[in-house]
Parts: sequence; C-alpha cells; structure tokens
Amino acid sequence: MPITAADIRDVVLKEDDFGHEMRVGKVIRDIPGIQIEHGGTYIDSVTGKPRQFDFRCSIKKESAELNLAVECKNLNSSAPLVICGTKRQSNEASHDLIGWRPGSGYKQVAYTSRPIPVTFRANGVYAFYQPDKFVGKSSVRIKPNPNSKALNQFVADSDSDVYEKWAQALSSSVGLIETARERAMRHQVSEFCTTVLPAVVVPDDSIWKVEYDENGSICGQPENVNNCELFVGREILLNDQVFPHQFKFSHIHFFTIGGFGSFLSSMTSDNNVWNKLFTLKSQQIS
Repeated sequence: MPITAADIRDVVLKEDDFGHEMRVGKVIRDIPGIQIEHGGTYIDSVTGKPRQFDFRCSIKKESAELNLAVECKNLNSSAPLVICGTKRQSNEASHDLIGWRPGSGYKQVAYTSRPIPVTFRANGVYAFYQPDKFVGKSSVRIKPNPNSKALNQFVADSDSDVYEKWAQALSSSVGLIETARERAMRHQVSEFCTTVLPAVVVPDDSIWKVEYDENGSICGQPENVNNCELFVGREILLNDQVFPHQFKFSHIHFFTIGGFGSFLSSMTSDNNVWNKLFTLKSQQIS
C-alpha cells in the first residue's frame, strides 16, 4: 500500500525530534520577558570542539539572572524515561551561584580594580535542592518487549540517547557560566549574581520516578511526574588566569513540556521560588 501524506504527518507528529523541539520553544516564548536563543554552537570547554545546543534562555530580575541550558528529547510515552533514586543526602543538598565583588587589592601576586568573580554555595535547608527530598541516581528506559512469546510485557532498555542529551545540557551550561562571568567583568558589573541550570525536556507523560529506601526496597508505586532531578555533582574549574575559582553543577533537571512551562512560570511570578534559588544564605567558597 503506498504511503500517504496523512501517514507521513501522523508519524512525524509523534516521532520527529524537531517538532518536539519547536513545541518546547513555544513554551519558552510564552514566558513574558524571557530571553531565548534557539540553536547555535559553542566551544566545548573539555574537547575544544564546537558543539550545538537546542536552547539557551535567561530570566533576569534586578541583580540576579537565571540561565538555562535546555536540550530536547522526543520520547514516546510507551517507552518512558524512568528515574530511580532515593532521599537526598545532606551533602547532595547544595547549589552554586556566581557573584562578583569590587576589586579591593592584592590576591596572590596580582592587583586588580576590576570586579572579582567568586562562587557562593547554598547548603542544606538553604539550598534549592532540599535534603530528604527525592533525588534521582540512575535512569533507564522501559519499552515493550519485542519477544511476543515472553512473559514480561515490558523490558528495560538503555538510556544512552537520554544520557547524550543531558551531557550536552551540562556542557552547554559550562559555556554559559563562563560567558556570564566574562560579560559581567567586561561591563564592570559588581554586586550581581548568576546561576545556570542544565535541563532536558521530554514530551508529557514520559517521566516516571521510582524511589528506594535505604534497604533497597521500592517505596510505594512508581509515579508518573512532570519534573525530576538527577544528582550529578560535577565540579568545574573556571580558569581565570589571576582569580581561578570553582563551580559545581549539583543536579540535572528533567521536565515534561507541561512541567517545564510550570517551572518557568514559577520563576517569573513566584518570588519565594526565585529567592530560594538566589538565596542570601549562601557562603563564598572560592
């Protein structure tokens, strides 16, 4: 039977990555005042090679700016992403901010009058990522069993395609942190705070979470969710020649399209959420 335009449309609507990417873009553009870049390249800080990103967007309020490195992955809800984890430990409950302070004299062997980049870290109950809340530690794809005679209707599958996306989001985030620091120093901006969150957005109904207790038993039933965080704890060195300092990406955010829209809305309209991220209860670490 020859393929028809309707056949092509139905398959592309469900399976095409670019269509999903465009739908994510609409969610971002629906947020008033948000700045957005769709598609582009940057130089990977590890490999030195150019890489592409799906979206970079930013929300700015007064003396603080949130940047998001967003990658899109089109999943079918019949083969969802399952994030397995447990309660977040106190040493995992943290997030970093990049700030600047006016140059005030000597540090090591150098003198500067320009703003000095510094890293601040919020820990424990002051962190955006609260202790004792669920945090992902691993992920797996669940798909229909191709063996029709098998007893198990569904089987586990590799999440390598999703891993590739969150690795891209993390790499893009490193570039955003370096760009934000350089921009502030170039314009002599002080008393300003920035952070970057890496995120992967998938279609609705495509994320499930499974929580384990400390004995390795599953708590309750797997839950279909619209957002979930995966702990990564990746620390990087920002290579300022005179004032090097560290920054840690503690988590990767996974959102459905609906969950991502709700998150962006809360960041623009809910000062309590915004102030939890840009907390005054952070301490300079480098």
